[in-house]
Amino acid sequence: MFYKLIKSKRDQWLSQSDCPVLNLVKYIEYKGKMRDAQIDAIKTYLFLKIACENKPLAELIKLGRFNSFTDSDIDNLPMSTENRLVLKSNPAAVALYEFASSTDDQGNVVAPQLEEAIRLTPQKIDFDAVIDRTFYGVSYPDYVFSLPMGAGKTYLMAAFIYLDLYFAQQEPDNKAFAHNFMVFAPSGLKTSVVPSLRTIRDFDPSWIIPEPAASKLKRELKFEMLDENKSANKSNRTKNPNVQKIAIHEPLSELFGLVAVTNAEKVILDRIDKDIQQPNLYSKEELAKIEVANELRDKIGKIPNLSILIDEVHHVASSNNNDESKLRSVVNKWTNNNTITTVLGFSGTPYLDKEEKINITASKSFKTSEMSNIVDYYPLANGIGNFLKVPEVFQSNSHDRAEIVEKGVRKFFELYKDTVYNNGTCAKLGIYCGTIETLENVIYPLVSKICTELGLNPDDAILKFHEGNKKYAEPNNARSEFAALDKPFSKKRIVLLVQIGKEGWDCKRLTGIILSQ
Repeated sequence: MFYKLIKSKRDQWLSQSDCPVLNLVKYIEYKGKMRDAQIDAIKTYLFLKIACENKPLAELIKLGRFNSFTDSDIDNLPMSTENRLVLKSNPAAVALYEFASSTDDQGNVVAPQLEEAIRLTPQKIDFDAVIDRTFYGVSYPDYVFSLPMGAGKTYLMAAFIYLDLYFAQQEPDNKAFAHNFMVFAPSGLKTSVVPSLRTIRDFDPSWIIPEPAASKLKRELKFEMLDENKSANKSNRTKNPNVQKIAIHEPLSELFGLVAVTNAEKVILDRIDKDIQQPNLYSKEELAKIEVANELRDKIGKIPNLSILIDEVHHVASSNNNDESKLRSVVNKWTNNNTITTVLGFSGTPYLDKEEKINITASKSFKTSEMSNIVDYYPLANGIGNFLKVPEVFQSNSHDRAEIVEKGVRKFFELYKDTVYNNGTCAKLGIYCGTIETLENVIYPLVSKICTELGLNPDDAILKFHEGNKKYAEPNNARSEFAALDKPFSKKRIVLLVQIGKEGWDCKRLTGIILSQ
């Protein structure tokens, strides 16, 4: 919502000859390893961390940190003299008016109801309260970076981690910079997202930090995958094996450079809504599971100077579940321990399932469909022809799923049946199937028939990739085959998908996609 105002102030800061990160930004640009979308986000990140002292967005906006209106600009606003005086005396009012009266990419006023209320009756508005409601009432820095698919959000996470550690080493007592990091992935995408997050380990910090500091930091990082689903049967110290993975780094008060990757909903949020104060409501097994879940949350809450990075953050912000409130509940509890440095979200689609209403006064409100805490936004259109390929789109007038899929598969083989890329890998086609039943009963038999017609063995050419259900088991070796799609030995040509691969799927040989829903 405020990202345009933030960017304007950021650029002013970076243009100053005494900007403290000027040489670092020049170094990153000189190395030429990061994409322009990533560099833009890094600039915003450094601005918020250093110039804005890592303060919560609500606090910065109340202080007028991103305001550009001068007294002269306010004098020219279409409102009464009395109402102009309200704005001149209240930077929070100016901030909301600048936001509300700005225009989107289509030239529409962003929040006309809010703009009108400020213009006509600013005396009736508690501006600080409106800002608090807009930014979820949190008291910690909570920033969302919106980059489109293919922009490299995982490498951007790695860049943020190394930048924090770089400055933390120089200023170890500066609470703006994290010493340790927890990377969360949404459970519905665990199979595709969590493995890709491991690429953080492969990131070359010399792309953003000069040597020898870059190599020294890389040696200091400690990676842990908190991916155990069951509690340990025998343990003198803990009942949760994920807790043990953190405990081996004790004493936590001295911990520096831990990067833990886990699953937000399944590992952290599971059973957060259970009230263990009433043990008679649960069985012994359920009480044990609650205790295990609480144990991990408590241990994470003790990790000092912790930055939380949430991949595909729009999943926990969706209005069709309460995982956002659960996650905020957990983070709010951790902040009571003064251990949280920053909460960072990453998404290519930072939109809510339905519009959120924010009250201005008792009788007036405005609505937004965007996550309010976006601090950096890179449009998808800017990536096409840049770091994204210009797609060739084939359309169908049919409403029959099978007909669309058959036409698409035949077109793919017509164009790419014999395509082999430089490293020996063959072209792949992905098909989103919607449900496991549709994949097994409709799409697979159809694609199998086409492959047979073209002289391809369906068992070799087709990968069925889903997590199974009561009727259909998870296909054998599907996970290893999926992970190997970019390898020269992979002979899979068609990948049939259900609820996997939509996000966080780094498949460089994916040549086409069929969308038949």
